[in-house]
Amino acid sequence: MTLLEFFFIISWIIILIIALDISRREKFNALHFLVFIWIWSWLLVFTFFPNILNQIWNIFWVARWADVLVYGSIVFLIYFVLLLLSKHTENKESITKLVREIAIENSSKKTIIWEEVFLIPCYNESSVISKTIENIMDSWYKNILVVNDWSKDNSREVLSSFQDKIILLNHLKNRWQWAALETWFEYIRRFGDIKYIITFDADGQHDINDYVKMKQVLDNQNDLSIILWSRFLAEAKTNIPLKRKIVLKLGILFTFFVSKIHLTDTHNWYRVLRKNVLKDIVITQDGMTHASEIIDLISSKKIKYKEIPVNIIYTPYSMAKWQSSFNAFSIAIRTIWTKFFR
Repeated sequence: MTLLEFFFIISWIIILIIALDISRREKFNALHFLVFIWIWSWLLVFTFFPNILNQIWNIFWVARWADVLVYGSIVFLIYFVLLLLSKHTENKESITKLVREIAIENSSKKTIIWEEVFLIPCYNESSVISKTIENIMDSWYKNILVVNDWSKDNSREVLSSFQDKIILLNHLKNRWQWAALETWFEYIRRFGDIKYIITFDADGQHDINDYVKMKQVLDNQNDLSIILWSRFLAEAKTNIPLKRKIVLKLGILFTFFVSKIHLTDTHNWYRVLRKNVLKDIVITQDGMTHASEIIDLISSKKIKYKEIPVNIIYTPYSMAKWQSSFNAFSIAIRTIWTKFFR
């Protein structure tokens, strides 16, 4: 027995054991089954009929049969890398679901009864969160739901001072903005008896008066389910820097090609949704990729929407929290991966 044949036999046994173990745990899908059978069969052939390797190069137009093995191994490794990425993503989602359930279980579980509720994410916003909440309450809006996403500053203590005026949910681990969004949505699915849901930033860049315009549109157009902000419609007012504007414009093109939906602004945060649309909006992607996921859901589920011009004022504080422009490339890659390869 040659060293190569011994290698094939060991590999054949290992792959068979892995396949049986995965099958036993009922983790095999059709694609995995076909890949394992294909690799296992070729190893079996190469082990007991090694001379067939001398003829392989004629099929693949390569000079040596060993090259075929190298190319096949590369394809196999790429497949396993994608498999590991998928498993890693599933594990992150499982952790987030656990954090969410604990946050809801430890909350007041207060039923929200009113026309609207404002949803505010909070991560290290102790210097601005009080003013944001007070501005909403000063406009006579009653319901405010805040998710404290394991802030490292004293945001939790600041929010506790509003405990009789807001509903507060605390994540026991930082899971980022997307997780806070889905935590709100899940809480409202269970305890919300309301009409409109407003996603609102903690840093003071959103104008509370814009909600009045959004609400009027929804009141007058019953077929609409979601109102999205736009910083680029003619009536909008914003001091967004030119470099950031260019990145966002490129994002509009990307969204059109990937999600088949034409918007004038992407990665919207200031939104108003009817409660009944939450059954179709379930967020699973993390980071800022969730904004693309929401847009993709709007497109794929044919949810009626409309863009409204808004007044966004960027302060040095809010701009300091911006992600780098390079991160837009990362968001694009993760969006493509999730949409087409998961």
